[in-house]
Amino acid sequence: MLKKFLKNKVAMLTTILIVFVAFVGIFAPILAPNDPYKTDILNKFSTFSLSYPLGTDHLGRCVFSRMLYGIRPTLGLAALTMLGTIGLGALMGLLAGYFRGWIDEIIMRVVDVMLSFPSQIMVFAVVALLGINVQNVILANVFVKWAWYARMIRTGVLKYRDRNFVLFSRCIGNRESFILGRHLLPSIASEMAVLASLDIGWAIINISTLSFLGLGVQAPIPEWGAMLNEAKNVLTTNPVQMLAPGIAIVVVVSAFHLLGDALRDILDPKEANL
Repeated sequence: MLKKFLKNKVAMLTTILIVFVAFVGIFAPILAPNDPYKTDILNKFSTFSLSYPLGTDHLGRCVFSRMLYGIRPTLGLAALTMLGTIGLGALMGLLAGYFRGWIDEIIMRVVDVMLSFPSQIMVFAVVALLGINVQNVILANVFVKWAWYARMIRTGVLKYRDRNFVLFSRCIGNRESFILGRHLLPSIASEMAVLASLDIGWAIINISTLSFLGLGVQAPIPEWGAMLNEAKNVLTTNPVQMLAPGIAIVVVVSAFHLLGDALRDILDPKEANL
């Protein structure tokens, strides 16, 4: 698998890009040329220069510095959302797929109800109910998306629950928790990795959308969706202010989706046998 990953140009390029973006976000205080919160009304809408590589916004703040600082909340919140979603979804999917019976029926009926509503509307409803802050945005996304993960992971568990190694482990008296953690979870780990890499792009778009609508990260914290919200009022006078975070979101989300497609090809057992 490692050899196939290293030979896959798409997987390598997207991984390098994602790691580079994350690295820049971690070291943003060192790499940013200016304070992202410092305002200078007399210097608003400045053009590109060495001091301001992407110019300044409507408050005279450095757009480039805010872009670098915006990586942390954009990727960080998306990663937390993905971890919470895949954690809850994996737990429910494992329980439903392995134990079957009434446990499976209850979990799957809840999943059917959750999936019957438009996800974006559900996110808005949960945020409106709990209140506008970052923690509630993460909870809303996890609450809405876990059902999709549970159904996908349950399907993977059903493929392995009656395999010989699982049956043997059950026959020798191993506990159910041991079978779930040591046999079934590793068996579906590759499928979960593909789902996670594809889903984190969805999380970035969803969190940025909520911030753009004023329901997520609040000003003056630099976050790409919040930057788009601030830029929409000056689109005609200073389009660069919106283009920079917009292009950044498209590039990073596309990188995660391409990485997910590449991982799906690499981890496909049919491809591995060719």
